[in-house]
Amino acid sequence: DWRDNYMFADSFSFETFKGTKWTAPYRLRLPENYSIEKKYPVVLFYHAAGERGSDNIMQLSIGLPVAMQDPDSPLYNAIIIAPQCPLDKKWVDTDWRLGNYSMDGIEETIYMQTALELLDYILKKYSCDKSRIYTMGISMGAFAVWYTLARHGERFAAAFACCGAGDPSKAELLRDIPIWCYHGSLDGEVPADSTKNMAKAIEAVGGKKIHYTEFPGVNHWSWDAAYGSYEDIRAMFREVKG
Repeated sequence: DWRDNYMFADSFSFETFKGTKWTAPYRLRLPENYSIEKKYPVVLFYHAAGERGSDNIMQLSIGLPVAMQDPDSPLYNAIIIAPQCPLDKKWVDTDWRLGNYSMDGIEETIYMQTALELLDYILKKYSCDKSRIYTMGISMGAFAVWYTLARHGERFAAAFACCGAGDPSKAELLRDIPIWCYHGSLDGEVPADSTKNMAKAIEAVGGKKIHYTEFPGVNHWSWDAAYGSYEDIRAMFREVKG
């Protein structure tokens, strides 16, 4: 059982947030020596499809546990927010199997809206460094990262997206955002070129802050390799907005 292996989840409190259109279960982690005298970076983490539900547990089962096996990870000094999307719902209402898609005509789901309202709530309630807000996501959650950046990119200092897809036509909106993104070459769930297409589109409009890594011979389960890229996570945290 993953919970036996990743006791780190015990450091996340169980919370709920009543948004405008939905009440979200979420987990919250504050730095161990949290103090209102300091300003902390903030991470909004979007989980994958397999972690949907209402138990407020499963969203911490993949990705973050691997990243936080690094004892020096900057994640330990960040405020981490991990909302949980309901069973059979999506952060972004698109067919994952098709990969890249057009955002035009696809409205922000109430689940993503609520996640962003939750972010606003955390920014007001806790001592946060608003120049260091990051978003991370896996698979369905990486779709959310790309969508969030295209709609609200001005809010984020940098991002981390694994095995998802976005809208390449929005590359101009993403050009100046530092983004670390990953995909397995043998991904059978989300087309393997989906992330590469985003990176190429951003580079084509002059973007120089996109960092794409393809894992040869790796299937959809590429998050262990991505979230094990400790130096990349450290590099992301060095990015500051403004």
